[in-house]
Amino acid sequence: MPTCDGCQHLFTKNGYSRHLAQSKNPACIIIYDQMQNYVPSAPNLHSESRPPSPTTAKVSEVELDNFDSDENSPPNIFEGDYFNTSAEDLEWPEDDAEEDVERDGLESEEEDMEAEGAVAEQEQDWEPPVAEQTIEDQNLPMDEETSDTHGTDQNRARQHDAEAPLFQRPHIVKFPLRNAGATQDLEDSDSDSHEECHQSGYRRYHQQVSSAEEDGIWAPFTSQIDYEVAHWAKTLRPWVCEKLGLSYKNSRELNKIIDTKIPARRPRFQRKEILVAGEAFDVYCRDIIDCVKALYGDPEFAPYLVFVPERHYTDQDETQRLYHDLHTGKWWWNTQILLAYLPTTKLEHITNKSARHRSLANLFHACMRHVVEPLVEPGINGMAIMSGDGALRRGHPLVACYIGDYPEQLLVTGIKTGECPKCDIPSDELGSKDLPFHTRNLGDILDALALVDEDPYEFTKACHSAGIKPLYHPFWEDLPHCNIFHAITPDILHQLYQGLVKHLISWIKSAFSDAEIDAQCKHLPPNHNVRVFMKGISILSRVSGTEHEQICRFLLGIIIDIGLPNGASPLQLVRAVRGLLDFLYLSRYPCHSQRTLDLLDDVLNRFHDNKSIFVDLGIRSSFNLPKLHSFRHYVTMIQHFGTTDNYNTEYTEWLHIDLAKDAYHATNHKDEYMQMTLWLERREKILWHHQFIQWRCSLASSNQQQPFSYSPPHVDLLYSRQYKYGAVHFRAALARFVVQVTEPDLTSRQLEDMAVDVILPFQSVAMFHKICYNIINDDRTPNNLTVDSIHARPARHDCHCRNVPARFDTALVNLGNGGPLGVEGYCVAQVWVVFSLSAKAKIAMFRNLNVPDHLAYVKWFTPFASRPQANHGMYKVLRAFRDGERQASIVPVCNIRRSIHLMPKFGPVAPREWTTSNVLDRCSTFFINTFTDRDAYVTLF
Repeated sequence: MPTCDGCQHLFTKNGYSRHLAQSKNPACIIIYDQMQNYVPSAPNLHSESRPPSPTTAKVSEVELDNFDSDENSPPNIFEGDYFNTSAEDLEWPEDDAEEDVERDGLESEEEDMEAEGAVAEQEQDWEPPVAEQTIEDQNLPMDEETSDTHGTDQNRARQHDAEAPLFQRPHIVKFPLRNAGATQDLEDSDSDSHEECHQSGYRRYHQQVSSAEEDGIWAPFTSQIDYEVAHWAKTLRPWVCEKLGLSYKNSRELNKIIDTKIPARRPRFQRKEILVAGEAFDVYCRDIIDCVKALYGDPEFAPYLVFVPERHYTDQDETQRLYHDLHTGKWWWNTQILLAYLPTTKLEHITNKSARHRSLANLFHACMRHVVEPLVEPGINGMAIMSGDGALRRGHPLVACYIGDYPEQLLVTGIKTGECPKCDIPSDELGSKDLPFHTRNLGDILDALALVDEDPYEFTKACHSAGIKPLYHPFWEDLPHCNIFHAITPDILHQLYQGLVKHLISWIKSAFSDAEIDAQCKHLPPNHNVRVFMKGISILSRVSGTEHEQICRFLLGIIIDIGLPNGASPLQLVRAVRGLLDFLYLSRYPCHSQRTLDLLDDVLNRFHDNKSIFVDLGIRSSFNLPKLHSFRHYVTMIQHFGTTDNYNTEYTEWLHIDLAKDAYHATNHKDEYMQMTLWLERREKILWHHQFIQWRCSLASSNQQQPFSYSPPHVDLLYSRQYKYGAVHFRAALARFVVQVTEPDLTSRQLEDMAVDVILPFQSVAMFHKICYNIINDDRTPNNLTVDSIHARPARHDCHCRNVPARFDTALVNLGNGGPLGVEGYCVAQVWVVFSLSAKAKIAMFRNLNVPDHLAYVKWFTPFASRPQANHGMYKVLRAFRDGERQASIVPVCNIRRSIHLMPKFGPVAPREWTTSNVLDRCSTFFINTFTDRDAYVTLF
């Protein structure tokens, strides 16, 4: 029975509530008043009205004591009630069932503590003193509304209207010719080919790899361990010899099995000799037609092959067209495996610089011409080609796109440095936002190139008139249906991240103080998608594209309040940065409609309209940058070839590591090309054989009628029992949540009265330190790749005895009516405790109602305003208080949509006592970061 701490009398549960409400004892009145402070209110800083009823507020909030404000009073640590509930009632996971998961969770937890301990140690590093700011240096605050507010609202409404159809199923219009993509008639083919085409790629491979002596699943290896060690040795680790009872004793015997018993599913490399400038060069290449057939015939690709172009629309009226994969673009309607190692010589024996550059270009084109030459005849007449499902079709292999950075684009097209490789815009007008241009005239260029075998002077003069360098038979000269100037595609990595973003960061460093930029970078709160540069960004050198991408995620937020020299207004600079970042994120959409492409043009114009600030500050004299001009081609290229993820050089950069660097490291660095090609062929054989083994195992499982089952690991919430939390109003918040779930029709006052009577039938709860958001595979099984996470950890020590500060991340919480676009129906909260209740406790409190397994205790921020700030386009929020207390409540974890990153409002000078671990507590005003990832950008724009 409950005991009143005021008068020390015993009461029943209901009697105790009535006693506190009616008692005249001053001690009992104090207890009652303290309990009333637990009553939740709407997270509204500016309203003193009563909280909304449960029918209108989907999530309840409760005020927390600010226990950090009084260092002398210890926190009231919640440990549950005192009804003698045993620890077994919490139903901890069985040790056997969760052993691996718990081990993984603890290892991840140790890694997190190690990293956070290092960050905490760097928080104490020296920082340069703060320079005093005079009155003249004060700039226009970014919070002030400008005359552009109405335009900002229109832009947001346009973007939401444009993006909404991207979340719906498209209306598809098929290509009108029925014979396009149809299977080929095999009446004229021989019987062997006719029989072969009805077999899948793996069945044909099975016939090649199996023999009378070896017909098991693991053939040509003798057992599963025999195969798995071979796969491990050739793909994951360097070879080591161990006595495992294998059919091979050393790497030589293993290579012999791979070379003789595993059929090649990729064409062999061939060495060819190319003569240029009186010197012979070796080119190791594969037959390009065989490469096309190998990729086209891969059984793993068979379900994803598209044989005819399609037009996708947002509606049946076909008013708004969609673009994503190549077959949805205009090019197909209207009209990657490693292919070769090209020589990397510098031709240093040619002393004349111009002659050496011409010879290098001719060498490149001679090698590429040899590689693509087999495409000419089948590109015109077609060829029979079999897909992985055994269907035979007639195909025309054409060069549609060429992916490369700017120097390679110039090398391929023969255009001079400083000019656009696609169009005829003058080099001194590259910075124009609206000067008309035309794609380079392929006919005139081919006519000039045709003079190569005639008078050299006339040839050079004709090439100069056509706008290209004098190339000797470029590789694309005879390719059918190929316009190389139209085939040059956008390059997100080099044109944006390593191009304009790199320039933009340099300009910002010139405009602001390096010390202040670094200070704000070091004081950002942590987030899964944001890297905190604890040494700042001004000292970075040789910055990679990945690092530029990470800087883009907080770049706008750190320049909002920093002062410009001579009291210059930062409005134009902020708008220019916002326009370029908008272009970056919009250009990376995986699907576009005509409306989103119009938005892409609009944000580019916004950058052009405000870029003059860098001229006014003396940072730039002009913007005649080829990479900036290339942005004007993005819309057209997306319409023709689909979205930019179809032709991103980031993929080829990664392949360069796998297919060139790793291959080179596997050699003895002598005559390396021959060893590299052999290493790559063996590796490809093993990888193909691995897919074949998986296919055979799946057949064996289906033949035994063993249904596939999948038990998702408990990786979404990492399990922990070690720490206690200072959530002083946890019980009151949970009691109100119980009443709100069980009695949803009560008024606010009735809900408050009933919450006082709720008794929690347990002593403690199972807590978690991390919420992880994972990808769902196409077959609806979870993928262990974490794309977002939310931390809720108390202070602790790492393995080096360093103090690791507490970390409580901020999140975007769905109040019940939030949608995929926009912030309506959402509120920002700081996740304080993540926990779960035992089955017995849920039955006792919620009866038979369906209650989520995982809950969270959160502290609220103020609601979203009706519109973001006009100049930088980010929403402003503050910590929500009422009567001096932080508002908080219990919410289901499933209502937490994602993590959210808050940019502190530092002011002109960031307070040096703020750190990455305490800035959420010390700063009062925040801006919601829009650029942490694509989902945040779509939601928060």
